[in-house]
Amino acid sequence: MTQIAKMEIAKAQTMAMAAEEMVTNTGTAEGEKFREKVLALAGSEVITCIQCGTCSASCPTAHLMDTPIRRLVKLVLEGEKEEALSSRSIWLCTSCLLCTVRCPRNIRPMAVVAALKTVYEEVGMRCIDSVFEEIFARQIRDYGRISELLLSAEYMIRSPGSAAQIMAFGAELVPKGKIEIGFEAARGERIEGTEEMRRIFEVLGDEGEAEPAQAGGAEMAEAAKKAAESEDETGGPI
Repeated sequence: MTQIAKMEIAKAQTMAMAAEEMVTNTGTAEGEKFREKVLALAGSEVITCIQCGTCSASCPTAHLMDTPIRRLVKLVLEGEKEEALSSRSIWLCTSCLLCTVRCPRNIRPMAVVAALKTVYEEVGMRCIDSVFEEIFARQIRDYGRISELLLSAEYMIRSPGSAAQIMAFGAELVPKGKIEIGFEAARGERIEGTEEMRRIFEVLGDEGEAEPAQAGGAEMAEAAKKAAESEDETGGPI
């Protein structure tokens, strides 16, 4: 056996021992259950992570993250459920796969992030992005397309902190004709075949319904549509 081969074997043994030590230090039973759930979704090869940081160095949105991808993997292996799920980083992944392509251990860090999103939703947690996603999905289900006007209006009502940014975007895009603000846009134009779209949502099990506590925004958006329809029928404001 050559010296290089011996070095490679020793390196592999060292990494395996480090991974085993990390796995055994998962703390509580809840942490162990969390780790097993993520590993089942992302792949058991995650336990071979050597914490080299290649994934974090490759990530194009790493500078925006509060927790590097490398540390997210470590948190999973240590069973640190609360800290892992509370990280904003899991919502900043762009699925570019650079971390996966460059990982020297053939781990899929992006799959770890996706698994964390799944666990996050399964335990009933909601982030600010989930509000936008719910409005977006409901418009696709009901109309087959997006109305930027209705989407922006309802999102501002349900997430007031986003109002300044949305209005800034609107001030830039409306003059360029990128966003329609007429009565047709307020009413919400439907495509043909919306029943097929609804069936897709039924099969996926995601109805895009607002939760009771958040229904106010949807009701206000519906009131705006009815007002637009009334004005259109009467030829002027009521």
